[in-house]
Amino acid sequence: MNIYPAIRGRMGRWNYYVVKMSMRELADNVKFAADVNDDRTLDEAIQRVLNESRVKKDIITYLIRQQDRFFSSLVVAALQGNPKWYPVTIEDDERFALFRDDTRLNQTFGVLSFDGTQDYYALDGQHRLAAIKALVDPNSDVYADAPPKFRDEEVSVIVVVPSEAEGHEEFLKRYRRLFGNLNRYAKPMDQVTNIIMDEDDAFAIVTRRLITEHEFFRYSGRQRESARIKTEKGKNLRATESYFTSLETFYEMNISLLTTKARKNKGWNVEEDDFKEFRRFRPDDEVIDSLFEEIRMYWDGLLEELPVLKEAPTKMRNHSAPSGDGTTQDNILFWPIGQEILAEVARDLLNIRQNNPEKPTPESVKLALKPLKAVTWDFHRPPWRNLLLIPDSADSQSWRIRSEDRTPAQNMATRIVKWQLGLDELATDEIERLRTEWSKMLLPALAESEIKELWQEIQKNMRR
Repeated sequence: MNIYPAIRGRMGRWNYYVVKMSMRELADNVKFAADVNDDRTLDEAIQRVLNESRVKKDIITYLIRQQDRFFSSLVVAALQGNPKWYPVTIEDDERFALFRDDTRLNQTFGVLSFDGTQDYYALDGQHRLAAIKALVDPNSDVYADAPPKFRDEEVSVIVVVPSEAEGHEEFLKRYRRLFGNLNRYAKPMDQVTNIIMDEDDAFAIVTRRLITEHEFFRYSGRQRESARIKTEKGKNLRATESYFTSLETFYEMNISLLTTKARKNKGWNVEEDDFKEFRRFRPDDEVIDSLFEEIRMYWDGLLEELPVLKEAPTKMRNHSAPSGDGTTQDNILFWPIGQEILAEVARDLLNIRQNNPEKPTPESVKLALKPLKAVTWDFHRPPWRNLLLIPDSADSQSWRIRSEDRTPAQNMATRIVKWQLGLDELATDEIERLRTEWSKMLLPALAESEIKELWQEIQKNMRR
């Protein structure tokens, strides 16, 4: 017989029970659908979802390395076993006299028993179950890496059971529906919430610290508010918004700036984690502090070499600026598309123009970033014009940021800027090939005379 202290609940036609099981108990008793069911449709559906690589690389690694590991409840289907519910009432306990008339409390807590003939299988949580089974199995290749006393740690399990009146086929249909609903409506957190809440991702941590500690980004308001960083969902900015950039773009810029050549090739941190692993597990505070001081230096250097970044964004984000009165501009550095290019180009400069890119100093950073002053950041001039900023209508009186083939166009603009700055040295035939590829991307298609004029301006801005 199996006995569990439990909480009973009901939703729709489901009766369910919330119990706790140790890792050992879960691994010993809960199976996969293929081990229990004769219904191959359900078996195959669950087997398709189960990804062994994800179990080993993600979940097992998480359980081994994360001291604050925690799982949400696994949902387990219980077949057979003659489940019995024994409510535990509070009527006879003087300490709960105040609640004696609350029928909900008297019907919620109790003991759930099975006669031992039941089969449990994971309806939701099969990846977590597979990881737990591996870590408590002495024959597993990861058993030796399990945290101390891991087998005695506990997880909550939601047990769903068929009603007494329904037959085998009926409850299998309901289980399949429940399995589909649990997976169909599961929704991960959005990127902004991840950046705000994540205490393991070092990039998210230093991004938040910049907002709270750096002089340019610092604010004294509520945690989700910032005068310069838009903390709402999405990258896009409207011309009338006063933010310098969005939180998602800011986060990605910081990743680009911190990704030195050595880190990209050899890994991060002392354990030489790859990028994905480094984001998943919080490094030591000394590592985080070092990354923060490094990213602070990069932003100090960018703000000194590009003082235009300190201008009011609402005056720098006007697609109609060329026909205006000169009080506003359209500067690509105030749009996410240009900020992403800036971070990538800046990282290349930091890689090439410092004696030791892995040990930057304020002086070496500023010297490395100085060529950024030579780049034309006016959105209405090449290389941006007709490539990333295109006419919104045939009369060319209004402009918009390109949406058609945006990524290839953005990559092309980045290539041109790197060539202008001498980061990429091209032979004569390579330059001609670059010009040809660029000209084919222009919108709308331009006459050869117009293409020649734009290319001449690009060449004129080459860093000598």
